[in-house]
Amino acid sequence: MLRSVLRLQKVIRSPAVSSVRATARLHAVPSLPYEVSAGVKPLLSPAALNIIYTDHQTGLVNRLNELIAGTPYEDKLFYEVLMDSARSLNETQIFNNASQAWNNDFFLRSLSSTPSPMSDALSKRIAASFGSVEVFKREFTTNALGLFGSGWTWLVEDKDGRLVLLNTYNAGSPHHRRRMQRNDETATEHDFASQAQNPYSGVSKFSAPAKLRANNSYVPILCISMWEHAYLTDYGVTREGRQRYLDNFFKTVDWNVVESRVFRAGGF
Repeated sequence: MLRSVLRLQKVIRSPAVSSVRATARLHAVPSLPYEVSAGVKPLLSPAALNIIYTDHQTGLVNRLNELIAGTPYEDKLFYEVLMDSARSLNETQIFNNASQAWNNDFFLRSLSSTPSPMSDALSKRIAASFGSVEVFKREFTTNALGLFGSGWTWLVEDKDGRLVLLNTYNAGSPHHRRRMQRNDETATEHDFASQAQNPYSGVSKFSAPAKLRANNSYVPILCISMWEHAYLTDYGVTREGRQRYLDNFFKTVDWNVVESRVFRAGGF
């Protein structure tokens, strides 16, 4: 199921193509379901989306191709590269580029300028975990605003089908326990309770607690990029700008896409 979420596609190489050219096309960035030249209104202007998708995403994939050329990773599917490098602490550069590209693609494919509204089924599912959709959006925003530095805020599904929030830093991935790249890996339950009192700490009572992270079994449902390049062009560097970025994010989430990612025992 997780592999089906990944959209970065394998390119078939022709024997007639030179080895240098073939190496550069091990993986390619596929088209998005909308035009980059139009942006994603009201969240991302064309200029901002061009940076995120054309410049940043292409750079990540090209660098990954360079790193895996001539290695056992060269003929693996993209998700296999991500997970196999996550298991090896000696493959940090490969993991960082693969994970960041996966995260970026996942984020962009959640968006639409004409998004589908949230269904009653998904609304009830979110309410079962957070109390209401409004509380979910508030807590998701709190986590994202409290993320100090570059990273991602996620809505994930745990092994029991519960929906919880998760922040990962840099290229951190919810797919593997070793590579979540949290700043609270040694936090206790008491630490989480005290941090939740600070509305800008990035941790709320709905955040995934440390004991759940050990199950190595999160399924990503939704995420937002809190990397500076994602919001700087349109919103600047202030906290107020990031707040507007998050407000507009919820205006462009395609909830049909989000719903298609929910599949565990606690699903529909």
